[in-house]
Amino acid sequence: MRRRTPAGENKISASSKTFGEEDGESDKTKKSSSGGPSAQPNCLMAFIATIISVIFLGVVLIAFNVNELQNLNSEQFELLLRVTEELKLQDCPFKQQYLLPNDDKPTLLVWSPRMDLKHLKHVYTVFNRMGYHITEDNTSNWDVLWAHDYPFQALQSSLRNLKPNQRVNKLPGTGYVTTKVSLATSGGLGIPPAFRLPDDKEKLLEYAHKNPKALFVEKNNDHRSVFFKPIAKINLDSKDNFVQEFIANPLLISGHKFDIGVYTVVTSIDPLRIYKFDGDVLFRYCEEPYEPFNASNVPQYVIGEDYLPAWKVPALQKYAEMSYGFKESFDAHLKSIGKNPDSIWDQVDKAIASVYLSREKDFAALLSRYKNKRNFFEMVRFDFIVDENFKVHLLEANMSPNLSSMHYPPNALLYEQVLYSLLSLVGISSYLHPPFQPNAEVSNMVVANRNIMTTPEVCVNCDDCSKPECQLCAPCLKEDFVADIKKAYKEHMNRFRCRRIFPPRMTQAEAKLGIPQEYAELSTKNILQYRWFQAKCLMDDIWC
Repeated sequence: MRRRTPAGENKISASSKTFGEEDGESDKTKKSSSGGPSAQPNCLMAFIATIISVIFLGVVLIAFNVNELQNLNSEQFELLLRVTEELKLQDCPFKQQYLLPNDDKPTLLVWSPRMDLKHLKHVYTVFNRMGYHITEDNTSNWDVLWAHDYPFQALQSSLRNLKPNQRVNKLPGTGYVTTKVSLATSGGLGIPPAFRLPDDKEKLLEYAHKNPKALFVEKNNDHRSVFFKPIAKINLDSKDNFVQEFIANPLLISGHKFDIGVYTVVTSIDPLRIYKFDGDVLFRYCEEPYEPFNASNVPQYVIGEDYLPAWKVPALQKYAEMSYGFKESFDAHLKSIGKNPDSIWDQVDKAIASVYLSREKDFAALLSRYKNKRNFFEMVRFDFIVDENFKVHLLEANMSPNLSSMHYPPNALLYEQVLYSLLSLVGISSYLHPPFQPNAEVSNMVVANRNIMTTPEVCVNCDDCSKPECQLCAPCLKEDFVADIKKAYKEHMNRFRCRRIFPPRMTQAEAKLGIPQEYAELSTKNILQYRWFQAKCLMDDIWC
């Protein structure tokens, strides 16, 4: 091995040092160009800038897309949803028949040419909650007509050609019941004797002579005006007024006279079916105490627009404070003084039924002019007073009863429950989409022939439809009557807070006795319907 000399080492060392210094400078240059310590920050900054640019571009694109979505109008958005649903259903073609437009709501036509529509606020509210589109355009394709005025003249052409699914809240001929003088002179149960002027003036004078203690009020045929007058001061030749006996001994609560408003629904005329709203009734009290009686002080005995509401009557306030309804409060008060309110409500039911039974033939004659008699129903408020002997007197029937709570806000709940029960009873709250309404399968889903059958132990042995016991059996039922009792079946199932007045409710023991003598003169259809309810009652007491 060759041995290096120190001089050589020194020389090499010096040379290395010089090279090292130059190489150091070159190394710095290399490191700078190859990502060394001085180049790394610049590269990192460039990378971060690139990332920020990408994120910013993404945010801009998202903002642009959001803005574009916001600019889509509702029709485009609904179309997009509909197309999406259709694409989902492409693998199940049979489901296409159930794809219905989201905006195809049932339509309510409100027709009230003479009344401020703000008084129908609760009508609008209840129908809106049930999903109805509401219009005032009588040329529209409507499903339900809510008329405040009598519509059968102004809307005659459309009402004579109704589709089966269309419903109208008025009955042709309702004036037979709701016209004051017509009701007063109908001779119905519980109606105080009344005399039409000038035709009945001789009868009036004779009645006054036989009943010298009788007092009378003069009423306008069309308006609310009531005047307390002695016979000698009544114009017996007037054609605008009628005279009715005044009930001078009314039952008083906290010293006030009152009337009772019962909301009544007629769903069919031939055969006749009547219901009442049983959830509550409207009580209105005279503003001033009845005694000492002063005929010139009208607020003592005539109930006006500013009546005393039930919740302000001293004897009833404790019940109102405990959230009891008007009828419950009244019944509880009577029981607290040892009286039974049931007799009052029995008289009310019989009085209402007697009014319609006395006019049923007149109603039926008018209904026969219309294409479909099952399009119509009507709610009427019957007003009663009770005397101190607990006898009920029917005074008035209101064609379009007040349903506005503007004057008395606490009445809002009563009105909305009345409306909802009415619409449930007549099937409007359970709406079927028009394409399905004439469908037999859909109709059977609601009520089929098997649901209306009665007395199987009798019918399986029937071979003669002339026998009364066979007339409700399937081979003997006529198509028109089947439609009637299917409608009655649906009403019973949908009645909510409504209860049947006619055919009258019964016990199973009463149902076994057949048709009561008081109804022996009913029409053939009414007799058959009565017997159907009796037969259903015997099968299940919920029908009683």
